[in-house]
Amino acid sequence: MTDVVPADAGYNPNPFIGIILLIVLLVFVLPDRLPQFISDLSPYLFAGIPCARLPAARDLAAHQSVIGRSVQDPLQLAVAPAAPQENGALLVRLTVTNLSLGTLPIVFQEDNIAVAAGDDESNGFGFIVEPEPAEGTRRRQTPDPDGYEESDIRLLGPRQRCAHALDLIASQDMIDNGGSIRAYYRMSLAGVHQTQSEGARLIYADQGLDYLSEGVVFSASVDIEAGEG
Repeated sequence: MTDVVPADAGYNPNPFIGIILLIVLLVFVLPDRLPQFISDLSPYLFAGIPCARLPAARDLAAHQSVIGRSVQDPLQLAVAPAAPQENGALLVRLTVTNLSLGTLPIVFQEDNIAVAAGDDESNGFGFIVEPEPAEGTRRRQTPDPDGYEESDIRLLGPRQRCAHALDLIASQDMIDNGGSIRAYYRMSLAGVHQTQSEGARLIYADQGLDYLSEGVVFSASVDIEAGEG
């Protein structure tokens, strides 16, 4: 007589139960540390995609968001600096959020972001760091152009946010005593079209960059803690 093998023979529920208990532990016991842990592994997971990977503008003379052109002050900036490491390495995360329902063109030139102890009042993204870092300061290329190449204009969608990571080397003063950092985005002009695809119909006479009522938006000033070493 052939023995009948139970259908669940060899099934061990312990690993499955262990995984469930681990998830419950992470959710209920470590609710604050889990997001920070994931954020450290992947900084852009919670902050948004890198600003440099936003789609580039194309044929802005013919294609712009009507809502995006009509909004005022739709951008919000936030900075999150880490404490300087013993060697002075300082990581700062910038988050740019579109609060509106329109698609916004933002000028994002990753190699032309100003970093200094003051504001030179030029157009584009910048960081005001006090005291000034030992390495990583950059002055903007001047003067400001009348308009920007569309490859330098990124499209930030409705309610979308993007992130940028800035690596600096803190001064000894900052390592010992801490400091502060503030981000800004200034755009005081509408922008003159630089490129246009052949056959594209010119509908808009400008690049639609002038949606900031004061021409600039600042983040809150955030303290940088003294170094860990």
